[in-house]
Amino acid sequence: MIAVGGVLFLVVATSPVRVVHVVDEGCPSGAEVGLALASMLTTPSGAAPASQDVAKLERRADKLRVELTDPDGVVIAERTLDGSASCAELGRMAAIVIASWESDVHPEFVRQPADIVRVERAPPVERPAAPPPPAASYDVAAGVTLGQADTVAAGASIGGDWFPRGAGPGLSLVGAGDLARTIAVGTHEARWQRWTASLELAWRWAARDRLVIDPHGGVTVGWLSTEGVDYAQNTSAAAASLGATAGVRTAWWSWRRAALWIDVRGTYFPRRDSIYGTGGATVDETTAPSWGGFASVGVAVGRPPLSR
Repeated sequence: MIAVGGVLFLVVATSPVRVVHVVDEGCPSGAEVGLALASMLTTPSGAAPASQDVAKLERRADKLRVELTDPDGVVIAERTLDGSASCAELGRMAAIVIASWESDVHPEFVRQPADIVRVERAPPVERPAAPPPPAASYDVAAGVTLGQADTVAAGASIGGDWFPRGAGPGLSLVGAGDLARTIAVGTHEARWQRWTASLELAWRWAARDRLVIDPHGGVTVGWLSTEGVDYAQNTSAAAASLGATAGVRTAWWSWRRAALWIDVRGTYFPRRDSIYGTGGATVDETTAPSWGGFASVGVAVGRPPLSR
């Protein structure tokens, strides 16, 4: 124990710096830094210096302040170190800083190479990339219809659909009409025809890779036109009415940008629309059908709901 203490005293005595701790608490201690520093600085002769500089250590909550002064108290350099390292690493870092200053001020002292403590940092956590937002799907469709009101009549339809997220909720705009039908008005006949324009909410369900099902429903505006057939003087008239429509459309995207589709829908117009005819001294009246059912088939062109 006496031999070890003697060696420690000899090493510190030959050091060009005396290390003191300003506040006697915390770590590293002045003795620990002084011992590490003496092993870093040597002279060719190994003789003790005539005078020693003073290194002051001041430990704070998360910092270590190091100040080097000459024997007269003049500040040579100062530096604040991060105090989050362990006591041993912090003492070694302080000794390296002081040795660097001393070798600059006193060229006769040779600084021994010292390994800089490398602080291993945890690799950054790699977060998975967020998936791209779903692309919108849309199409423009046209087809032929077969409608049933009081009688069956052929017709045509055209429309467009837009689904901002590819599937789920969307909007549908459809225009449709049938060929003129004949209806009895008393003892005479008249032709009537109704064209419709519909704005609907739709929900797209991608059942399979190529098959989609779109339930839809909304409001429709009907344009009813009539014309006499076998009157002495045939006249015509027209009127608009508001109604409702609902149905289901199924589309099969057989090609990259085109699909075959089938739509089944019904319409209802709550307002009573009457057709009048004057034959001689009498006025005949009949009511235009309020209900109607339609089946359509056609081709749609646009972007399918799934990337293919």
